[in-house]
Amino acid sequence: MHKTSLTLAVAIALGVITQGAAHASTTTATSPATSPAASADELKAVHAQLEALAQRLAHIEESNQRLEQENAKLKADGSKLASAQQDVEKSRDAQADALAKTQVKVSASDWASNIKMSGDFRYRDEQIQRDVKSDQSRDRLRARFGFTAKVADGLAVTLRLASGGDDPRSPNQTLGASGTAMARRTIGLDQYFATWKPVDGLTATVGRQPTPWFRPGQSLLVDGDINPEGVSVNYQNGLFFGNAYGIWLSEIGTYNVDAVTHLPVTTGALSKQGNGANYSGAQAGIKYPFNADTSLTVALMYANCGGCQHHQPYWISQGSAATTSQISASANGNSTDANGNLLYTFENTELAAEFNTKVIGLPLQLFANFAKNGGAKNGQDQAYTAGVLLGKASAKNTWELGYAYEKLEKDSYFGQFVDSDFGGGNTATNGSILRLGYAPAKNWTLNATYFINKLNNFGTANPVSSPRDESYKRLQLDFALKY
Repeated sequence: MHKTSLTLAVAIALGVITQGAAHASTTTATSPATSPAASADELKAVHAQLEALAQRLAHIEESNQRLEQENAKLKADGSKLASAQQDVEKSRDAQADALAKTQVKVSASDWASNIKMSGDFRYRDEQIQRDVKSDQSRDRLRARFGFTAKVADGLAVTLRLASGGDDPRSPNQTLGASGTAMARRTIGLDQYFATWKPVDGLTATVGRQPTPWFRPGQSLLVDGDINPEGVSVNYQNGLFFGNAYGIWLSEIGTYNVDAVTHLPVTTGALSKQGNGANYSGAQAGIKYPFNADTSLTVALMYANCGGCQHHQPYWISQGSAATTSQISASANGNSTDANGNLLYTFENTELAAEFNTKVIGLPLQLFANFAKNGGAKNGQDQAYTAGVLLGKASAKNTWELGYAYEKLEKDSYFGQFVDSDFGGGNTATNGSILRLGYAPAKNWTLNATYFINKLNNFGTANPVSSPRDESYKRLQLDFALKY
């Protein structure tokens, strides 16, 4: 458009000049004083200048057009660049969002990886037969669930909930139990402890924890549901290991004293409260591996029950409302005085051994456990158990078969620790235990346990309510799941 305008302007100018030249020629013709040659030369020069100007203007127009085209291209490139920049920013924002979400997921994954959960469920059908009591048939449930959280390197916390009331030896709940039929079942803190591993091989534990010493095989000297409260230290270095522990049984102990001498007596009306009871000990052992399948573990332990003698048992199901006979019964077979206080202390030396190997491709375990109470003064101071277990019901279609024999003299072991099923959960008993287990699938087992025991094998016995060497048979059929 600019080029056309300029060309038109030049053409008009040339036309004007041409007209002027014609007019000049006419005038010259009528005016002899004017020089025609000079006028023609001047016109030619002006015409040449105008043509040069027109060419120059045309060149400028072409340059302008090129600049406009280049400017339009630059604008288009700029728009493309802006669009590309927006795309880059959107992509960057999307990547930042994705990264943030990934970081959240990673953080959640890290948190989840620090938590390990586990639990089990068991349904039990149980039949009990005694000489002088009616046969007992009942179904029982046990449910446990817990987790372990890693707090930092070498530091963890464990918490486990379990069914059952406050009985330290049993989380079982009897279906339709007398006085609580169809009632909601209770849940309690079964374990709650922290572990610290400051160096390799050394572990310190504080809180309500699993039994902190080595127990061989299927030994029943200590009930598997006992979770003592206190502090323990475990050390392991190569073949050698050691355990030390201090357990609180009772904050305050109750006992009876003579009103004048204030010394513990078997009779008297003056009740006193003293320091609580505790159970402490140390164990040293060695685990020697003969090969990949065969090993022998031997351990020696000494334990002392401080504050037990002349005090009531530390756990009484009836609480402060218990009668003297109920307090005595809570000793679970240990000797008591007329007020239900424990007659002897417990200063146990205990030897444990376990041998593991394989026979015809099946795991084979032999175990033995012997204890002697140096605090008993009635000659009833020894306890022992020994047995064998062939196979292991764990993986799919695996099974196990076991047998054990155990004898608990009356004051050989702290009665509130002994297994709650063998001999009805009392000392002064002896007999056999038969076991059979099968795993239809991983983490699913079917078990049968049969106790063939004799009760009241020492001291006085009531021939009517509890005769000497009373027959005690107990069959347990279990359906158990682990997760």
